Order: sequence, then C-alpha cells, then structure tokens
Amino acid sequence: MTRDDSPSTQASVGNVPARMLACCVLAATLTACDRSGGAQTDPQKLAAALSGQDRAAADQNPQCKLFTPAELSKFVGTPLASGHVAAMGSGCQWLASSGDGSALIQVVPARYHEPHSGAAGFKNLPDIGTRGFVENDLGWNAGTIIGSESVVVSVTGPAANAATAIALLKETIARKAK
Repeated sequence: MTRDDSPSTQASVGNVPARMLACCVLAATLTACDRSGGAQTDPQKLAAALSGQDRAAADQNPQCKLFTPAELSKFVGTPLASGHVAAMGSGCQWLASSGDGSALIQVVPARYHEPHSGAAGFKNLPDIGTRGFVENDLGWNAGTIIGSESVVVSVTGPAANAATAIALLKETIARKAK
C-alpha cells in the first residue's frame, strides 16, 4: 500500500480527512445545541453591554461607580447624564445633557498605556504615577500607569483644559485606591 492509498487519505472531503470533518461537525452541533447558556452569549446583550446601552452593565462597571454625574460636571463645565459603558467595557463615559461635553474614565492593563506625544498640548507629568501625561487630542486627556493598570481620563466641554484633565486624573487615582 502506498502512502496515497492509506485508509486515512481515502476517506476525505476535499483535503480534510473524514474523521476530522466529523469531529468538527459534532463539536459545532453540540455547541449550537447547548441549552445551558454557559458557553452561549446573546449577541444583543453583548452589543448592548459594549455600546453602553445596557444600564445593568454600567451599574457593574467599576469606572462608572467612581463618580456621580454631578461630581464630574465641575470638570466638564456642564450637567452630565448618567454614565454608560464605553471603550469596549474598559471605561465609563458621561455625556453632557446639552450635547456639549463629556467625561470618560478608562482603565486597562499597563501594557496598553499609550501617551500620544505628538498631540497638541502634550506634556509629561513625571509627578503622577509612571509615564504620566496630558494632551489635547479630541478633548483633554490625562493618563498614567499605577501599578499594573493604565488610567486615562478625558474631558470635553466649557471647563475642559489641561488643568481639569489632570485634576480628574488625580481624583480618579485617589478614588480607585479607596
């Protein structure tokens, strides 16, 4: 028997051996038939959570629990609505009721820390965490590394400037430490 006549290559569909194909079909069928909900994810629930439209997700997001809309209004300069999940679940954003301003707090692993040194108003903040910075790129942003996390805040609105972004970063760090 030559290599090409072996039983494993005789029963195949295209270049996929029949046994492997059967295992893949079985696994896909079992996954699709799983009624426990354990491995299944409702795409609509996931989309709502990631887009911020899921109020329950915002209630569970640690960044959304750090501030009330009224507390953040002083950094933005206008009243804010309740926070919603943002940045694919890693942050929380509060939008101005008037549409003219917002605040965002995002916490990600430190390896994703990315100061945009080419942005307008960029300045290193050596006295705040590790690799602290402030910049003006689609709003005033300030960020730093604290331990294993990168904490970044962003503010837009009438009161937004480098000083308010830095003040929000400092207050966020203080509240996260509690």
